[in-house]
Amino acid sequence: MLLISDLHLGSHLKPRMRGEYVHLAARIDDVLPRFLEHYARIGPWQLIINGDFIDFWNIELSGEGAREGEPLAIRRLHAAFDAYPGVEDALIRFLEAGNTIVFVTGNHDAELLYPGVRAAIQERLEGGMAAAASTEPVTATGTFLLGDVLPGRVHFVSWFLHEPEGVWIEHGHLFDAACTTTDQLSPTRQGSLVKTVAEVATRSFANLMPEIDYDAPDRYTAMDYARWMAARGLRFVLLVLLLYLRTAGRMLGLWIRGGRVDREGRAEHQERLERVAINAGLQMSTLTALQEMAPPPSSATVGGVLTVTALDVLLTLISLLAAGILAASALGLPKSLGALVGVALGALAVRGILRRRRKRAVAEDMREVAVDVGRLTEVPLVLMGHSHRGSIDVHEGVVYGNSGCWLDGSHLVVRRDPVSGRPAEVELRRWRNGGVAVIQREAVHRPSHLPRSPAAEVPSSAATA
Repeated sequence: MLLISDLHLGSHLKPRMRGEYVHLAARIDDVLPRFLEHYARIGPWQLIINGDFIDFWNIELSGEGAREGEPLAIRRLHAAFDAYPGVEDALIRFLEAGNTIVFVTGNHDAELLYPGVRAAIQERLEGGMAAAASTEPVTATGTFLLGDVLPGRVHFVSWFLHEPEGVWIEHGHLFDAACTTTDQLSPTRQGSLVKTVAEVATRSFANLMPEIDYDAPDRYTAMDYARWMAARGLRFVLLVLLLYLRTAGRMLGLWIRGGRVDREGRAEHQERLERVAINAGLQMSTLTALQEMAPPPSSATVGGVLTVTALDVLLTLISLLAAGILAASALGLPKSLGALVGVALGALAVRGILRRRRKRAVAEDMREVAVDVGRLTEVPLVLMGHSHRGSIDVHEGVVYGNSGCWLDGSHLVVRRDPVSGRPAEVELRRWRNGGVAVIQREAVHRPSHLPRSPAAEVPSSAATA
């Protein structure tokens, strides 16, 4: 198996964009084909594109207006593929060579849940093959056992890939409160996908600020944002404040109503979940437990929205300042004294809030939860993406691999035991200047509960790569 994730194709497709991002897009269109050609020579492979392949959040096309839903998602999908003809041709050649491509849904490409988007990708890739495969309907269950994927075909996964007693693969955004929703197999309201607070922040703020770093939300503190604004002058500070207030208002709108999955979406999620459990050979209690491991979405509570927008800090400062002034007036003291006391109390209160607040640490959180996922699903290998931090860690007999972000060349390769067919080794690799460097390698051992028969048969659900 060859795992890549977080390519974020199309992130430069918006009216205002810095030149380096356009340059990065051109670089991907040149480098990814060479990467796939390198591996195609030593295949066959199951290529798992483990989420965030296309960056629907960052694509802003002219004439979009207020339209949302599947038609707009399909239009954005075609715009992304049109912007990367080299990538599209390389994927087609990869399929023609007898390899498999599996798209796992991520948070930036949740639009893969739309049947029309899946059909459009299938048409462009399989339809572009010299000997086009028959266009069977894409899966209706939202999951595949790895043994079900077919060579020369495109497959789609709504949540996870599972090989019993072998491997569990998902993007991992389910465990990031800012990037997830409830009812993740059908997070819809009136037929359209609901937004997360991270998507609202991207569309309402970051997309209008090409000056800001792409990964600023994962690195910037409040002081970093303050310096960034102050360095650009008063007018820019006012613009940022207005956009911030608008973004915060839209995030509160998610909590009030817009971010909540409606009754039809919840019913469809439950129906799909039951089919997934049957097809994946898992108990419903296991899938329910996996869902309960995830934190509630930030949009689900007013506290979550206030925290992610830092409005709790601002409201605390403003309320204590106002209380100080009112108290001073009531006592006949100078209002300036009351304001000073209010600011001092506000500073102490904010310090307490920040000390209690847990720093957002997506990579660490995913590493911890991967062990629980492995134990619950009884697999020795758990593979994810999302965090943009490539790594391999071993804890309590579970090997956790993160494919990192392909933009820096990070990817994972999984080798199988030639006798049992089960995953035997995982490597974190980096693609650089037309070659591969192995960064880390770990053996994958059989789960302790399995019998250690030397003549173990290849499991029916295992697919050799």
